This record gives sequence, structure tokens and C-alpha cells, in this order.
Amino acid sequence: MARPAEGGLADAKPRSELYTSPATLALLAGVPVLVALWALLSPGLVLSHEMTWDLLYNLSGAWHLLHGHVAHVDFHEPVGQLNFMLTLLGFEWVGPTPFAFLVGVAIVTAVVFASSSVAAMRRLPVFPAALFVILVTLLVLMPANVGDKPNAYSFAMSYNRYGWSLLSILALILFVPPRDHLAGDWIDIANAGLLLVMLFYLKVTYFAGGLAFVGLAILVSPHICARRPVWLAIGGLMVANAVAPWNHPYLLDILHAAAAGAVRDSLSFHLNNFFANAEGYAPYAAGLVGAVWMWARGLAPLRVPLAIAGILAIGVLVLSQNHQSHGLPVGIVIAFVLYDQIRERFGPALPVLPMLMVFPLFAIGTSAFSLASYHAHAGREKSLQVVDRTQLKGLAVPAERRGLLAAFADGRLRPALLNWSRAKQPRFELSPAEYVETIVEAAALLGDGRHCRGGVVVLDQVNPFPFMLGWPPAQGDNLWSGPGAPVRPAGEIFAQVEHVLIPKFSTYNAWTEQARLEYGVYLSQNFPAREETQGWIMLSRQGAIAMPPAVIGCAPHGMDPACCGDQ
Repeated sequence: MARPAEGGLADAKPRSELYTSPATLALLAGVPVLVALWALLSPGLVLSHEMTWDLLYNLSGAWHLLHGHVAHVDFHEPVGQLNFMLTLLGFEWVGPTPFAFLVGVAIVTAVVFASSSVAAMRRLPVFPAALFVILVTLLVLMPANVGDKPNAYSFAMSYNRYGWSLLSILALILFVPPRDHLAGDWIDIANAGLLLVMLFYLKVTYFAGGLAFVGLAILVSPHICARRPVWLAIGGLMVANAVAPWNHPYLLDILHAAAAGAVRDSLSFHLNNFFANAEGYAPYAAGLVGAVWMWARGLAPLRVPLAIAGILAIGVLVLSQNHQSHGLPVGIVIAFVLYDQIRERFGPALPVLPMLMVFPLFAIGTSAFSLASYHAHAGREKSLQVVDRTQLKGLAVPAERRGLLAAFADGRLRPALLNWSRAKQPRFELSPAEYVETIVEAAALLGDGRHCRGGVVVLDQVNPFPFMLGWPPAQGDNLWSGPGAPVRPAGEIFAQVEHVLIPKFSTYNAWTEQARLEYGVYLSQNFPAREETQGWIMLSRQGAIAMPPAVIGCAPHGMDPACCGDQ
């Protein structure tokens, strides 16, 4: 039976078909989500298999906020501050440990569960609604990057998982009509407004995608057109907030990053990524073709293929600016758009409807496998290298028989790295165990009681040491340095700094070499003291290295707290 009016149902339709019971939905979706949350949190460790330094980037941003620093003013980063605020809340609840990051994940999980439940239960029968809620919530919890293998455990770029999840909820609200829209449109409007605000303070590309979704829905979705002035006002308020004076530093960081090359504008690069993973996008293309066929046969209004085409086009544009080669989670919403249209056109008994739910089921299966595998691996402490010192205590990485520093000591790695530097071959990337080994070594050097408790800068992508040592962070630097990060003036970066660490094994050697060239003269003039270890060169200001307490005849707590603080 066709829909009597776009966006609404006949008054004769039973209430059992108009509403999904909140209690039933909470039970069906809540139990799997709670199990998934338990799988992530119960090991009591934070396990990282890839890009461990990206997790420390998040902890470092939250550490700045804990010390009263203002994002985009006291430290610079083109990504929004919400990601760091979540970890800051974790610091308040469990203390400054890596586990605080997982507390932030749990907070986003609760928000996404509530937002998706409110959106889905007004639009879908209970089983598809539960699948949608589980899908977007497990996407937040999954301990791997979108597009990566499920066992590539990494909490890097968590804002991408959050962003895709929130964008998917927004797409469901905008492109799947509620079954009784007159009774609760304001719920959807408030929900969408919250999602857009979160997207802006996560990452501006997701916010731009969300605004594009709203613009498209105003043109093609009848239930949005019915309240066009309100939705236009919501879009206008979001834009006004984005360009308001309090967000100017954020926008300036975005513009500086764009000028430094953060915008990925190479068409050949994007085409190469697309065709390398073309089979992954085939189901989305099939959904669009099916929608066009239904419209051509008079089985669906034009809004259906237009909405699906818009979801795909906007999703691809968002993906093009992400540091992920493939994966388009928002595309799964296509299955729910088709489900709603076919169900309304032919009734709920059509056999094709369960088939459409295969797509979200496979996505849920990927997230569930990743979480179950993570839980199993995090419980095998004998196969892990667990940090047991500094505030990084509780971070676990895969154990290795022979560490980087030991290999360096016997000369095994030095020729290889020298050859790399001369030949400009693809960079040697530190494993998580090697990276942790190097930063623990540097933290031990800084915290040996001889060095002033002051600002530290690292000529590497991420500076984990203020967080690790519990020292106040210096102001003026980029939170993330590397490709697409602007090079800041030396006087701005090093003004509050006592020590500069130069890694012999960098996570991104090109940036380390560029920084040494850019700041070499300034460092030689202002940081004369030099120490060297197997993995690091440390430069310090005059007087920033004190004699050990045993030499000067005082206990550690008798040392000047402005210089050599308690260790």
C-alpha cells in the first residue's frame, strides 16, 4: 500500500505500527552494547597495535586542557577540542592514565545510544531499529580505525569513528521519514542540532558533511520540507556559531593547516584509493541503481534515489579528507532508506526486507569481532609489553623479543637508517613496542632528578612527555606535527621550554629533519647543554640541568621546585 501522503501515514494505521516500544528497543539494543562495552573496559589495559603515538596525542591534548590551556590559543590543532574534552572528563573520573581515554569512549557511546534510539524508534520497526542502534554504537566502541582490519587495534583518529556514527544518525533523521512526524518533530530537530554541534567540535569536515545533508534534505525530504523554516534556522544557527568570534582561533588553525597542505586535493590519489577498494563500494552503488530502477518503475518517489545519491556523494567527499583509504559507514543508511520505502510500498511481509538488513548485520559483525578479539588479546598479559612507570602506566603493546634500543646498541640498525636517509627510501616506522621503549627511555632521562621541571618540546609528531611525567605543558606548539601541520615560529614554540628532545628514531623522519633545519640556529643559540642517549639527543637551556642532590648535599624534596621538581 502506497504512502497516503509524503512523510505521513493514514490515520487508520494501528498504533502498534506507528511506534517502537522504547523498553523493547532498549532491551534488544542495550544488552549487546553493554556486552561490547564490557569487552572494551574489563581488561583494565589500553591495548595498541598501531599508531600508538596518536593515542598519546589525545592524552596530550587533554593534559593541556587540565592545566587550563585554551585549545587553538595555547596549543594549535585543526581538529576540534571535543575529543580532548572527553578524555579530560576521564582524567576527572579515573585520574591521568591512558584508561581515561576509554572513559571518553564510554561517554560517546552513551550519547550515541540515546540519540540513535530516539531517531530509530520513530522511524523503524523494532528489529531494524535495534540493528541501527547497535551498528552506530559499536562503531564508536570498535578499537580499530574505519577501513582497517578488525584486529589492527588502534585508538588513533577516534574522531573519525565518532564522526561517522553521528553523521549516520543525522542521515537517518533527515532521509527516513518518521511514521508519525506531527507528534515529535521537535525531538528530531533538537537531536539533529545536538549532532551538528558535536560534529563541529569533533572535526570540521564532518560538520560540513552534516550541513550538506541538511541542505539536501530541505530540498528532497517531505518531512523536512514541512518545517523548512525551522530547519533553515537550525542550519543558520550552526553556521553562525561556526563563524562566531569564540571560534575564530579554531577556524584560524584550520586555515593554517589547509595552507600547509592538509587538504587532500589530488584527484589521482582519491581515484587510486577508490579503485583499490571498489568491491567495498559495490553494494552502495547497487543500492543507488535499485533506487533509480524503483523510481523509473513508479515504485518510489524521486526523493529516494536523490537521497541515496546525496548520502554517497557527501560521504565520499568527507572520506576524501580523512586519513583513511576506504570505508564509508554512513553508506549503510542506504539500506534503511530502501527498507522504509519498500515496506511502505509493499507492506511488511515482503521477503526482500530481511535481506536489506544483511548489510548492517555484516557491519555489526565486523565491530563485534574486533571487540571480542581485542578483549581476548588484552587478557594475555604474557604476550604484551605493559608500561608500568609514569602516568602512561596501563598502556599495553605487543611484546617483542628484541627492542629497538638493543638493536641500535650493537649497530644493527644504524647503517639501515643511514642508507634510508641518503636514498630517501620509504621511512622506517617504529613498531608500538619500539616507540614505547624510546619514550620510556626519554621519560627516565627527564625524570632522573637532574633536570628542571619545565616545558618540553619534541621534534617528532607528538609530545607525550608532559603527560607522562606530570609536568605542566608548554604553550605555543602544534599538538600534532607532521604532514599538513604549519611550521610555527621558533620564538612562539620554545618561549616556555627548558628541554628539547630530538629522536634518533622518529615516527616521521621527514618532519624531524625539517624541524632540525628550521630551528637549528635558534636551538644552538638558546639550548647549549647537550646530552645523548641511545635513542635521543636532548638540548637544555643554561641552568636547566642541576647537580644531583647527593652532590649538592640536599634531599630531592629540598631542591628548588621551580627548577628540579619532585621526581
